[in-house]
Amino acid sequence: MIVRIMGQGQWVLEPEHLMDLNELDRELEERVAAQDEEGMRAALQRLIDGVQAVGVVVPDDVLAESDLILPDMDVTLDEMQALLDSTSEYYGLIPDADDDLHELDPESQH
Repeated sequence: MIVRIMGQGQWVLEPEHLMDLNELDRELEERVAAQDEEGMRAALQRLIDGVQAVGVVVPDDVLAESDLILPDMDVTLDEMQALLDSTSEYYGLIPDADDDLHELDPESQH
């Protein structure tokens, strides 16, 4: 999965990374639901930091379509709410990785 962080570039994530990022994503959703703009920005920064920590940078000279796009830190609370509303198939901005991981785990198919 390729994640673009607006204004910063792209990172390649493996399915197992999504589980770690889902907790940060839930925190972001909670801050938006509470209308806590300062908390939303802090949670978004932690999510961005998490993507950058576990992901592998896509070189600038490589053209790759992004699977997910995270906004930059200038996003408003209303814009973040609209973005979350538009990702109904996900839990927040990051998709739920449970199904993907179960498909990869041969023991879960018994």
